[in-house]
Amino acid sequence: MQITFHGHACVALGHGGTTVVIDPGSFSDAAGALRGADVVLVTHEHADHVDAEVLGTALGARQDLGVWAPEAVVASLRAALPDDAARRVHAVSPGDGIELGGLEVVVGGGLHAQVHRDAPRISNVTYLVRGGGVAVFHPGDSVDLPGTRPGNDRADVLRDARLDVLLAPVSGPWLKLGETIDLVRALDPRVVVPVHDALLSDAGHTLVDRLLGRGRTGGTYEYRRLRVGESHAVGVDARTVADAVLHEHPEYAEVALLEDDETVPPRPEEEAADAARERT
Repeated sequence: MQITFHGHACVALGHGGTTVVIDPGSFSDAAGALRGADVVLVTHEHADHVDAEVLGTALGARQDLGVWAPEAVVASLRAALPDDAARRVHAVSPGDGIELGGLEVVVGGGLHAQVHRDAPRISNVTYLVRGGGVAVFHPGDSVDLPGTRPGNDRADVLRDARLDVLLAPVSGPWLKLGETIDLVRALDPRVVVPVHDALLSDAGHTLVDRLLGRGRTGGTYEYRRLRVGESHAVGVDARTVADAVLHEHPEYAEVALLEDDETVPPRPEEEAADAARERT
């Protein structure tokens, strides 16, 4: 899967010929992101996450473009669109699943993080996007996990696999950076990409890079800050595949003798056993 950063909270995820754009807002290059989009996902109604004018123009110009968003965003967009375009704007809520070509989307979340106790909280959904064995999580304006069961800090929708990429918010009137660090710790992703950063100065970016990158307080993730327009390709390595097999078939960890004939392709249980031994 290829991740392209378009500024602030806006990213494009490309896999299998499908490009999903998340949160094309007013602080990002929304028009540039939408030029290559097949699908748009919006986390909530704030303008820095959805530029209604730019998105409305794109919907009117392209009959193959669809949008999924919370009900408040849907109502606002539909009111300004002709019927044909309005029919391509769909409401989502936590717990929904969407199939988009070769991509699977799981909707979570619920509420925007609290700015102040006297400020009303609006709807905010999160998106976990899977494709080609890679999982990417965008929490919108929240530090919510994709979804947990009581007593477990891992996300149910991750199926106990390691998250590949966390698009981690790093700045905002609703956010303390320590909350982002806790989110990173709870999810333990392979890669952290900082987003929601338009309010940061150069000094602010340097501080975030130090706290999440060089001077991290824990974790084995790769920290990858992307410039606007920059892309990063994320794939599945052999260890990840072997771990998944081992999770599904724990009995493979008991394999004591592997094939002596190296001309024979390794069986899944052999690779899983190798991965298990490397960890001990």
